[in-house]
Amino acid sequence: MKILLLEDEPRAAEHLAKMVKKNIAGAHIITILPSVHASISWFLNNDMPDLIMMDINLADGNCFSIFEIVHISAPIIFCTAYDEYALEAFQTNGFSYLLKPISEPDLIAALDKLKALRTLPVPQSEYKKISLRNETFKSRFLIHAGCKIFPVSTSDIACFMMQEHGLKVFLSNCDNYFIDFTVSELDTLLNPAQFFRISRQAIISKQAITAATKTSRNARVKLEQFDIELSISRERTKPFRKWLEN
Repeated sequence: MKILLLEDEPRAAEHLAKMVKKNIAGAHIITILPSVHASISWFLNNDMPDLIMMDINLADGNCFSIFEIVHISAPIIFCTAYDEYALEAFQTNGFSYLLKPISEPDLIAALDKLKALRTLPVPQSEYKKISLRNETFKSRFLIHAGCKIFPVSTSDIACFMMQEHGLKVFLSNCDNYFIDFTVSELDTLLNPAQFFRISRQAIISKQAITAATKTSRNARVKLEQFDIELSISRERTKPFRKWLEN
């Protein structure tokens, strides 16, 4: 089992790694990441591990900011000294929440829970395929415009963008409406083969793209029937190019 540790305290990381290796046959600690920045960079350039053990307060900030940039599909055991983040943790892929100092019985209980959820260990490559086959992505949204309510198919959507007063969906015919979602929520609801999150503020449709440009400073993308170009965040540029090629 390939395991990723997100922990900024060297002693805590060493203690956790020893317990993991002791209680998981064939456990391989891929690496230990101490910061949000290092974690985002790792996720954008590597395949998902089989399991993530994640501290909440890392060297440069709160771990939940990682989820604003990357989509994490691997199960997560949160390991923290704080109990006030439990609700937010379980809104991600978190299935267990352990309070420091972490005891061996607590870790074993969390691992038993993971076994019960998976029944049998599944290689991550196969786990991804199964997940994509079984997952149902949103195919339409209900739009509320004044007194009217009407459905819009995702095939008619060019992009989603954060505005001053909330999130807007922009249609291929240039109509736009506010919708009651966040960018992070949409990132898990939309088909990743069709939509890509280019920044914290925007998600775009592949079929709406007419051109993409890259300079030494940044990358930008132009959408059909729109006069503006949207910026692609630096850490999303490389994944965007791979997504566009597929």
